[in-house]
Amino acid sequence: MDRYDLIIIGGGPAGYVPAIRAAQMGKRVAVLEEAEMGGTCLNRGCIPTKTLVSSAELLRNAGNARKFGLEGVLTFSWEMLRKRMETVVTRLRKGIESRLDGLGVETIAGHGELVGTGEVKVGGSIIRSDKVLLSPGSRPLRPGPFSAAGVLTSREVLSWSTLPESLIIVGGGVIGCEFASIFSALGVKVTVVELLPSILPGVDSDVKLVVERALKRAGVRLITGNGAGEVGIHPGKADVTLADGTCLSSERLLVSVGRSARVDDLGLGPAGVDFTAAGIRTDADQLTNIEGVYAAGDAAGKWQLAHAGSAQALAAVDHMFGEGKRKVDPDAMPGCIFTCPEIATVGPGQDEWEERGVPVVAGISRYIASGKAVGMNETEGFVKLIARKSDGVIVGVQMVGAHASSLVGEAVLAVNLGVRASDIGRMIHPHPTLAELFMEASEAFGEGSIHG
Repeated sequence: MDRYDLIIIGGGPAGYVPAIRAAQMGKRVAVLEEAEMGGTCLNRGCIPTKTLVSSAELLRNAGNARKFGLEGVLTFSWEMLRKRMETVVTRLRKGIESRLDGLGVETIAGHGELVGTGEVKVGGSIIRSDKVLLSPGSRPLRPGPFSAAGVLTSREVLSWSTLPESLIIVGGGVIGCEFASIFSALGVKVTVVELLPSILPGVDSDVKLVVERALKRAGVRLITGNGAGEVGIHPGKADVTLADGTCLSSERLLVSVGRSARVDDLGLGPAGVDFTAAGIRTDADQLTNIEGVYAAGDAAGKWQLAHAGSAQALAAVDHMFGEGKRKVDPDAMPGCIFTCPEIATVGPGQDEWEERGVPVVAGISRYIASGKAVGMNETEGFVKLIARKSDGVIVGVQMVGAHASSLVGEAVLAVNLGVRASDIGRMIHPHPTLAELFMEASEAFGEGSIHG
């Protein structure tokens, strides 16, 4: 039997990232991946969709050329957009494969399954290690009527050969709203159906309102508080009957009601690993109830975020081979939603802190008061800092507006380091930049924001 210092099941961000770190620490590592290296994030999720977001954003901005004193129009080819998406994905995947190879990480194509203490079966072979990291990821949910043939998930959408004229998206969470932004910019008539009272659960109400308005202006029909009950798929047509009896029709149907942790085919039960349908149970070091077996990423059941999975996996490797000091703070987890406009958050929002019974205060700076934003014709949105009332320490940030995903870095530092909001307001930020919005929001905790 081949023996390693660490065997990782899954080659996504919670798999290849810890493989690199363990190899840097001089360990012999094997990564088992049955599909493409990079996992869902690189091949069927974050990267291809954000590549489409970039194309859609450029097309959307071209439609406003006259506001910039420019003439001309842009058209697009779905085939060319798909080719560019595939080129980006292939380039990044080859980069990961080269990095792993250069560090001596062995990549094994195949499905991994626990078969005993420190033993993993892949293909017809058994490989052994005292440390095993389970990072198998998740799958799109297709509950009830959505299991019918012809109902699409995010995976199939990215391989479309042609765009539909109309599309119903069931699910108004992150994936559903991102696709609504993309396809509405490409001229598709989009309807979003969400069971809950509003889209984007978990985002502060004032933040999601900005995106709701933007989607409606883009022609997206939003139906909330009304779930889908029945589905009918026909050649070139999809019918959806809502809970209140309303009937909707479109050319295609996309279901994006979430993802389920992949825990059913890893040999967890016979191996004695504690898990539920929601995910594999771990402690703060990502260690399961079985000595030497760790879990990270979507399958660990806490977050379905690539960067969260990588952080969990790095904490696991640190516990295996390092000092064991690296932890993942759930109240400092950042997230980005690539709608138009973008949303970026760090930690719990104002609504959640108030639900927890923690008195907080908020400072807001609006894009329309930023000279840089006005020059960019991006005046929609705001930056909101959330601070504890007791000491003024920033405990959460939510922002919505142009390039929010790139601005969130300063918020990550502030929340993780426990910075007081008023101190940020006294730090000099360069002008004219969107970064000034963070300073302006912080000034609200002192003498007041200069520009509002």
